[in-house]
Amino acid sequence: MLLKDQVCVVTGAAGGIGHQIAVKFAKEGAKVCVIDVQEEKVKATAEEINGKAYTANLRSVKEIEKTMAAIKKDFGRIDVLANVAGLANRTVNEEITEEEWDLLNDVNLKAVFFMSKEAYKVMLEQGSGKIINYASHRAHISDGRHTIYDVTKAGVEAMTRSFAVSGGPKGIVTNTVAPAYVITPMTAHNLEDESWMARMKSRIPLGRLLEMEEIANVTLFLASNQSSGINGQTILVDGGWTAHE
Repeated sequence: MLLKDQVCVVTGAAGGIGHQIAVKFAKEGAKVCVIDVQEEKVKATAEEINGKAYTANLRSVKEIEKTMAAIKKDFGRIDVLANVAGLANRTVNEEITEEEWDLLNDVNLKAVFFMSKEAYKVMLEQGSGKIINYASHRAHISDGRHTIYDVTKAGVEAMTRSFAVSGGPKGIVTNTVAPAYVITPMTAHNLEDESWMARMKSRIPLGRLLEMEEIANVTLFLASNQSSGINGQTILVDGGWTAHE
């Protein structure tokens, strides 16, 4: 098992990619702590993988600090943090409100920083740890309709580099996974839109959308010792999207 007895924290684990990563970690022997604002769903995830659920609104720094302190108390250490929780937007620039700006920045960027900060402090004490953040291919390209999302995901990649440089000498490794279009419960409806699917297949060199399992596999690689030489990097899991002119 690649993560035997390691304490792994996964945010956004009530469903979708976060849930898939939590399941993958548990199968590899990890003690998995799952965090989400959706109390019943995150409890269901914990029961499924024999992990421990923590309910928290990640827009609140106080709740983040309280939750991470509880995990430290319950398990004594944190070996891996996977900052999966995130939101997207498609609001055109001229209609973006302050409320929407604040919401996405709080969840996609502020929460990632303060989750990482609290994990980082624990990892400094133990002299080791891995932080895995989640960006997007849209940190590198734009269609003009995901402005806040684009900005926050580019910020996540910059944050990853900073943590990697400061933490590397102390045994703490930080990397980013940047997916493109992934089939999740929230995006599955697009499969019924033939014109949309045709455009995706023509745009993605692999000719298909990605599976959640593929994101989880890359995450497991980064969480394990198999990725020991990788630090401060973004791995694009986009089927070749950003390589396509």
